[in-house]
Amino acid sequence: MEEDLIQILELLAAIVAAIIAYWQHHKKTIADNNTGEVIAFFDPKDDTVTTPPATVPSRSWKMNAETRRWVITGHDPATQGDLLRQIEAAEGKQLPRYYLTFPDRGGGYYEIEYGLMKGSGVGKPV
Repeated sequence: MEEDLIQILELLAAIVAAIIAYWQHHKKTIADNNTGEVIAFFDPKDDTVTTPPATVPSRSWKMNAETRRWVITGHDPATQGDLLRQIEAAEGKQLPRYYLTFPDRGGGYYEIEYGLMKGSGVGKPV
């Protein structure tokens, strides 16, 4: 009787383990399918994916409020408005990389990549 109970418990444990393994495999398969789309979206040489897959969070191309505030600091009000319009236009197109140009302070640009300031310079972007 005790051996039968042990066998039943072992069988139940094996069934639970099989269900967990199947669930993990299913989730991994879904993640692998989405990974290819995400990699293609961020690959600069691959232009087949022009809109981000649903699994790519918007923060990948949107600038956060603190970075926006930092970008416009020190510019005159007209230039601040222009910079904010340039940001909105680039984010509306969901561009992962773009340049913001400004005429004041001798003219210059900010290089933005994935919503972060990558660099800046004087004159026109290269």
